[in-house]
Amino acid sequence: MSASRSNKRQSGGQGPGGTSPPPTSARAIRTLSLWILVGVVFVVALLMVISLVEFVLDPDPAVKAGPMYVTLALTTGAALLMLILALNASFVPLMSRQRARDVQLVMLAMGVTGVATGLLTLGGEISFIVTRLVLAGIAFTFIVVQNARLAGARAAARAGQAAPAAPASQPRPRSQQRRGGRKR
Repeated sequence: MSASRSNKRQSGGQGPGGTSPPPTSARAIRTLSLWILVGVVFVVALLMVISLVEFVLDPDPAVKAGPMYVTLALTTGAALLMLILALNASFVPLMSRQRARDVQLVMLAMGVTGVATGLLTLGGEISFIVTRLVLAGIAFTFIVVQNARLAGARAAARAGQAAPAAPASQPRPRSQQRRGGRKR
């Protein structure tokens, strides 16, 4: 009777890795949140491209054109790279992990350089660019963190399936257990 009881406890909906798979509602929420976050990054990249094209076609005479071109080019490039990396981390694997890290470094350098150039030469006139990049950066961070968590969970599940269960550590016999006090 105890064997049947332990079998019932063991098969309590757990998969081979010892953890139950996420319910379909959790998977749907995760997918929906990824779509929303990628959508935010897409909208920001689209707005950056529109701003660049508008400024190239009809430059504002009140703004210094040279620094604004540099700022818009760098920040638009950073936003487009962010979109590519967000797609890579969420739905469409476009590049390897090493390449994604390298592209992420380039994206970060372009964004920081563009924002710094704009703030130092144009001041508050690029506040809309900074706001857009911060918003896209937050969404991108959530995408990357969720991707890292999922990759870690997949790796742990693969390792759990490949390796046999580790034997439980045996407690020391009472005669060998240390109590507080002097060292032996």
